[in-house]
Amino acid sequence: MAIATASLDLDRYGRTPKDTPQSPELEALQACPVLGSVPAAVLETLIRGAVVRNVPRGAIIASEGAIVPHVLVIVRGRVRAVRRASSGREVTVEVFRQGDLVADAALAPETPLANDWEAAEATTILLIARDVFRSAANAAPELAVGLAAQLLRRLDRSKDLAVALALSDVESRVVTALVNLGRLDGVDGADGLLIRHRPTQQEIANQIGACRETVSRTVSDLVRRGLVAPRGKSLLLTRDLCARAA
Repeated sequence: MAIATASLDLDRYGRTPKDTPQSPELEALQACPVLGSVPAAVLETLIRGAVVRNVPRGAIIASEGAIVPHVLVIVRGRVRAVRRASSGREVTVEVFRQGDLVADAALAPETPLANDWEAAEATTILLIARDVFRSAANAAPELAVGLAAQLLRRLDRSKDLAVALALSDVESRVVTALVNLGRLDGVDGADGLLIRHRPTQQEIANQIGACRETVSRTVSDLVRRGLVAPRGKSLLLTRDLCARAA
């Protein structure tokens, strides 16, 4: 796909008029919270080094040990950072969702990737050349501040995962994983949180560092006790279950 090079059509305040058609690259950048306050001139610089790509579910976007040349913005879908052992077991370290900015390539350009980046579903990503992104960050201090805040949130999630693996039993980890997913992607209703796209038991197992069979038994027990309720392709998490993960 060709890299967009057209200039932004800005009004006298540096804004894009509402009736001006926007490129997919610009829409992706504006939908990213970290880039929300970046000046229009900096967005224009990023667009010149950006390209949109569609990747199918299961596609490896970047492999463990690779030097990644691009910064990623998740336009739609999900990308998971997955670490695999020689035995074939794997654990999902992070999950990036729509609007997330993955700037590892710019922050540590010579550091090999510690895990695979894999599309968890059909996903659209915006790739920004590393050098272009670094130049934009130098020109926009607010972008550097936003990146720092994002890194702290990612570090906190990694700490939470490590603590859960060390201190929590499997049921507690399953409950926490489901409730976190419900808060991110679910709908809050009178009966509880409704996860519209129910995760597979293998996805949960990869996320919490357990085997699929153990997760299957745990979820079945939660259903038997009335704490979760399958609804077609969705999954309802009751108020009692959500309270346990508060």
